[in-house]
Amino acid sequence: MQRVLAVLASLGLVLFLFATPATTEAKPKPKPTPAPVATPRPSPTPQPTLGPSPTATPTPTPTAAPTPTATPTAAPTPTPTATSTPAVPGYLNGVDVSYHQGAIDWQRVASAGTRFAFLRASAGSLTADSAYATYRAGARGAGLVVGSYHFANPDSAVNDAANEAGWFLRNATVASGDLLPVLDLEVSNGLSAAALTTWAQTWLAQVTAATGVRPTIYTNPSFWSSSMANTDWFARNGYRVLWIAHWTTASQPTVPANGWGGNGWTFWQHSSTGTVPGISGAVDLDRFNGTSLPASLLVP
Repeated sequence: MQRVLAVLASLGLVLFLFATPATTEAKPKPKPTPAPVATPRPSPTPQPTLGPSPTATPTPTPTAAPTPTATPTAAPTPTPTATSTPAVPGYLNGVDVSYHQGAIDWQRVASAGTRFAFLRASAGSLTADSAYATYRAGARGAGLVVGSYHFANPDSAVNDAANEAGWFLRNATVASGDLLPVLDLEVSNGLSAAALTTWAQTWLAQVTAATGVRPTIYTNPSFWSSSMANTDWFARNGYRVLWIAHWTTASQPTVPANGWGGNGWTFWQHSSTGTVPGISGAVDLDRFNGTSLPASLLVP
């Protein structure tokens, strides 16, 4: 019992010693230095963002309104001065026309040096040139010597040549002082040379009987040589006046039928693209082989 009490007393002493603090204070552990709290820097008072100092808007200087330019009144187009068709020594200048040429100022044509004009009166057996009468009056009024021509459109129909001759005489005016009437022969329409020769003989004979003069023949070297077999029958039988169409810059045309039976050419259509004051666009240009028209080329 006593031993038990002694043990308990020892235990109680031990417990007392552990519970009583030591007289020397333990060195206190340093407190951890608190992490410095960043003192917030005062946010600067935001300054207003300054844009570029506005440039004072200048008071606009009013642009002087341009003085309106007066629309000029179109000056009338001056009538060009007629330029004479260059004269070739030894020849007279002429033209030949149909309704294709439109309105013609014949006074200007004459002032340009044109001395004569062939006018289409008819073609085939149905066509009458719509400008013929107007052209005839205008050309004669301007002092030109005029002649009338028929564009042949031969075929094998019975009496075709006689019908075309009658149609020409019905539509053409063949008056005293005019150039001899003309047969324009440049298409064959498939007729043989012999048939075409007979056709031309018939037309020419009928017009000769009606007018009292032998007509002029118009053709070109190629056609006459091929389609008419280069015959010189007409030149040898009173149809001596040849109007040859040969568009060339040569000084002389080619003359078929042995130089037209030795008579040569009387009229020469040397261009189909000529220009003459008073006529709009291209026109056929002609020359007479001489300096004055003899009475033999005019209707009595």
